[in-house]
Formats: sequence, structure tokens, C-alpha cells
Amino acid sequence: MHFVLKPINEKTQDDFYDAFVGEKTYLQGAKYGSVRQALGEKNIRRGLFLGDQLIGIAQFQKISARRGVYLHLPHGPLIESQYLEPALKFFLEAYQSFGKQEECDFVRVSSLFDPAHQSVFSEVGYRSAPVHLVNPEKTWVLNLQSAKEDLLAQMKKSTRYEVKRIEKCGIEVSQGNSAEHLDIFWALHLETVRRQGFVPFPRSMTEKELDVFGEDVQIFSSSIDQKNYSSSIIVFDKNAGYYHQGASSYSKLPVAHATIWSAICEAKSRGCLEFNFWGVCGDDEKKHPWYGLSRFKKGFGGEERNYLHVQDFPLRKKYWLNWFIEKWRKWKKKL
Repeated sequence: MHFVLKPINEKTQDDFYDAFVGEKTYLQGAKYGSVRQALGEKNIRRGLFLGDQLIGIAQFQKISARRGVYLHLPHGPLIESQYLEPALKFFLEAYQSFGKQEECDFVRVSSLFDPAHQSVFSEVGYRSAPVHLVNPEKTWVLNLQSAKEDLLAQMKKSTRYEVKRIEKCGIEVSQGNSAEHLDIFWALHLETVRRQGFVPFPRSMTEKELDVFGEDVQIFSSSIDQKNYSSSIIVFDKNAGYYHQGASSYSKLPVAHATIWSAICEAKSRGCLEFNFWGVCGDDEKKHPWYGLSRFKKGFGGEERNYLHVQDFPLRKKYWLNWFIEKWRKWKKKL
């Protein structure tokens, strides 16, 4: 088979993405690439062709950091299943060459492939990265192709109880993507950062997302007596709704359940097939910082999906500085 990797435009990318029936997330959609570009990164769109037939896409960014310059491919490439193994091998070798042309220290792939595909990566010299998280490798996904009554029935008993008492508790949920909606989210976001001590996304990134995604990103916020307690940012495409960011203030009432249930209902009304809760940890990882949030997400029903760990291909000696720093960070976080 003679494969070729060529530049593609946004329409070609999105047409392929929308029609693709395998695992995918909005990180391989054109709008996400435009957000990264607006934030100052070089966004690169490539199509994988067999003759004149487009059989795959890959959108990746060139990232410059103190520890090194590298290409990062998030949740890609997307390749039609009948060509997967030979096309993937070709792409991985071409990706290395592209990284050399861009004078990078290494290239990185955070794919949605089953871990069984590790052998294809290893065959062409890729290695597992030392990082604990790049893009989610263990996610929780809810199938929306059922009636709302069936979705309620699939929930854990405790979650179903909380969802059913949302209205009784006088919780109101607003939805939108204006600056006012972002102000609500951001106030709760800063409170959550102070409480949990994590490094937040910059507000400028969220503002760019609202600008580029338009109606395909919505902020759901729940309030009681005009006081806001929970807010979630959800990204939509034709396939799924994605739990992108969440923030909250303490309340004994089901305020967080209210925002997520509203987002699930919105995804269903848009014709989405799935609701992707994004990253979770295992049920046995009780010391993991995501443990509580993961239990909350899993309460809504769904299934766990596991993907191949992020893969690196070193191109220069400086890669090993990056390797040491990321290994140390992983150790420090005890992950």
C-alpha cells in the first residue's frame, strides 16, 4: 500500500471527523486546532491518503517549553479500521520525520488506540512517556441512545435519588456561553483552585474556546436563591458532549448533579450519541486526587474505556531532560 501524508483544510478535516465511526474526541476537530493556534501554538492539519482516498487525519501542535520543543498529537490519529496497522506504522514514521523538519526534541502521541497496539509503536521505536497525564487514558462514557427514563434507571441508586430531588430543592440551572456565564464559572473556579490547590487553565484559554466553538461550548451553572454553587463547561460536537471543566462551592444539595444532568439532557437533545465524562481513575485508587470526582461521574451510569499510554519518540538528547522533569513530577504527585 502506498500512503501519503498531505496538508488538509478545516472542511476536509471536519468532514472526515464527523463521518469517522471509531473512537474520537473533539481534540481532533478543526475548532480545537483553531483554539490552539489562537493561543500562539503552531497547529498542523494532515490527511493520510491511500492514493486519492482520505483514510485518516492527524491534528497536532508544535509546543515550545523550557524543557524542550516537541510535537503533540492529542487523541489521534484517526484512521479507518481496515487500514489501521499498516497506515499507523507509516504515519508514525512520517511523524518522526516531520518532527525532525520542525527541529523538535521529540514527538508525542496521545492516542485513543487500545493498549494492544503498543506493539506497532514499539516496532518503529516509540517508548512510553514518563508523564502521569497528557490527555485522558481512562475515561467514562455514557451511551445516550436510550430514553431519559432509561438513563435514570441506569444510574447508581444514590445518583438517581439526587437527580430526582433537584427540582424539589429549588435548584435552578442556567445555560449559555456569554461573558456573564463565564464570570459565574470563573468565580467558582478560583474558589475550587484555592480549596484543592491545583494549577488552573488560564482564563484566556477558556475565552478563546468560547469565541471559537461558539454555540458548541456551553456553561451550565446551578444556583439556589440566586447564589451560584456549581458550574460546568461542556464542549459539544455531532458525536458527543464532553465534560471539559467543572467548579463548585460546598453545598449539601445536589447542585453538581443539576449541572451535569442538564448537560446530559442538552447533549441528548442535540442528537449526540454519547456523553464523555473525560478522565477518571480506578475504583481501587482511593488515594488518587480524582477518586471522589470519578465516583461522582460514574454514578450517572456508563462504561470505562482504556487507551494506550502516551508514546514518545526521542529526536535529540534534550528529550532526556524533559523525561527527567516529567518523571520527577509524576513521583512528586505520587501517581
